Amino acid sequence: LRLYTNSFYGMDFLPKNSTSQDAMSDYLAVRDVQNFIRQGGFAANNSSGWSWSDLRNINYFIQNCNNPAVPENVRNNYLGIARYFRAYFYMEKVKRFGDVPWINKAMDIDDPALTAGRDKRELVMDSVLADLDFACANIQATADNSRTTITKWVAYAYKSRVCLFEGTYRKYHTELNLMGTANRWLEQSAAAADQIIKNGGFSLNTAGGAGVSYRQVFTSNTPLANEVLQAAVADVNLGVLNEANWWWTSGTYGAKASFTRTFINTYLKLDGTPFTNDPAYPTMLFKDEVKNRDLRLKQTIRSGDYKRISNGQQVPAPPVFSYTFTGYQPIKWTLDDMYYDAGALNTNAVSLFRYAEVLLNYAEAKAELGTMTDAEWAMTIGALRSRAGITGGLTTKPVIADPYLRTNYFPGITDPTIL
Repeated sequence: LRLYTNSFYGMDFLPKNSTSQDAMSDYLAVRDVQNFIRQGGFAANNSSGWSWSDLRNINYFIQNCNNPAVPENVRNNYLGIARYFRAYFYMEKVKRFGDVPWINKAMDIDDPALTAGRDKRELVMDSVLADLDFACANIQATADNSRTTITKWVAYAYKSRVCLFEGTYRKYHTELNLMGTANRWLEQSAAAADQIIKNGGFSLNTAGGAGVSYRQVFTSNTPLANEVLQAAVADVNLGVLNEANWWWTSGTYGAKASFTRTFINTYLKLDGTPFTNDPAYPTMLFKDEVKNRDLRLKQTIRSGDYKRISNGQQVPAPPVFSYTFTGYQPIKWTLDDMYYDAGALNTNAVSLFRYAEVLLNYAEAKAELGTMTDAEWAMTIGALRSRAGITGGLTTKPVIADPYLRTNYFPGITDPTIL
């Protein structure tokens, strides 16, 4: 059973380049705008992802994992893992295509269901939720010190992510006429995150202090076990490496993605107030605008004191304008040694689920429901900001909607907690 379910980890629908998947985000300037977001540049016949062979492999296992000689709790553990992967498979399909056919059996080549039409989103997503509920209930709560496999806590984290997506999608995509069901999904998201918060034993990494602890999560070769629930781990001997440095430093490879100033302006000051409250912010020089800011900023972009390693020596490393269009060059996933820039050589573990996301899921779900308390704010947003060196606004929810965020990102939202 373990060998069979291990085959699921290599399936095509799982993320392969998690360090570079933000290339289409509206907070990045890139070399080329992808056709996917160009008006009139993308149609149904341009899309990929309409492959179903992985689903058959999963369904075959689910149908045939029924040997009574194997203890039921053992079978259910592996069935939970299989149903987790089926939920993941379908979530990727729904995000890309919307309505898709729900198939819960391994079909033969003459099965009439092969030409069946699409099922409604409600049926498919209810089935995804049922799979995740089974996974959360039945995957055994054994520790995985490698942080590379699906555990009970990974299942809860993914359930929280899926339910938050679906709840907010239904709330704001009013054309679906599913607004009345949005809160149920948001409640499920918060409840799944709460299970991890109360019972998972995870915490935010604070080793080394506020100036380095955030970035350590993304550059450590070994997943930081206190914060990371699951990661893709490199192995030099097996040739399993990632290309984060190459992608984020090369002027010829990758998207040359760099942050926009509109986005950088959203990082708070260390006292917890908006940077854009300063009337001088629009004309502030780079060397000044990066001072006294949320310490995640200096761990996300090259700023004044950033250094790299060249031939064993530390050297100043300002933004490289053969790469960056804006000057805000990311360093979040990159290793400081320039050796790793030359190809797919990175040895750092790539976190797939981390405790910080769980806290954010809980906070966002509660904010969207309109039920967040000051204590919940302190436990989630306050804790994350405190880890980044912020000193103000940690224990009470905001009462004023940030005008900069409303103007530049969310003009239709007036709730300061959601913003």
